[in-house]
Amino acid sequence: MTHDTTSHPAPLLARRGFLVALGAVAAAAPRALLGQAQGGTLPGATMDGDGYRPVRLPPKATIERTLTSGERDATERRLSCPCPCTLDVFTCRTSMPCGFSPRMHSDVVSLSAGGYTEQEILDAFEAEYGEVVLMSPRKAGFNLVGWLAPFLAILTGGILIFWLLRGWRRPEGAPAIDPAVRRLPTDATPEELARLDRAVREADR
Repeated sequence: MTHDTTSHPAPLLARRGFLVALGAVAAAAPRALLGQAQGGTLPGATMDGDGYRPVRLPPKATIERTLTSGERDATERRLSCPCPCTLDVFTCRTSMPCGFSPRMHSDVVSLSAGGYTEQEILDAFEAEYGEVVLMSPRKAGFNLVGWLAPFLAILTGGILIFWLLRGWRRPEGAPAIDPAVRRLPTDATPEELARLDRAVREADR
């Protein structure tokens, strides 16, 4: 007796193509949304330091403490060098020739010597350059949405894929597939399939 092993690849291929496309959209959406929350380079800024703006504040009347060298480095890691390198100020000035980051480093040192805290220094740079100078934009308003949207997109995509997989059914009228044929598409009789199954089970012991 020969079993009908005719398959129906079209619906399966259509489903796979849809899931692949959906996965690609879900993967690209977070990157696009996150990119909207991040700043860009400063217009006109170059590696030669064009576009540099001094960040200066008068020393505090009472200086309680100044930042250590390690704390200054950490502060510079939170500042984005406006030159085309897209690196933080500390990495830029210690890894490549740049006319921008050394002067920003000098400003950080000056502000620290004036008694300003890390957050106050970051605020001073933001006031001069705008939020684009921060490596991590503030998580508030639209930026907060930009930070949360990628994770919400991934969650929504996962739920949608799970729902589609659960709701997908065999096309109405399509013939059911014999379990034995599904395991081994052959013209073997049920008795032969049973003997083969017993042999496989014994070999696994």
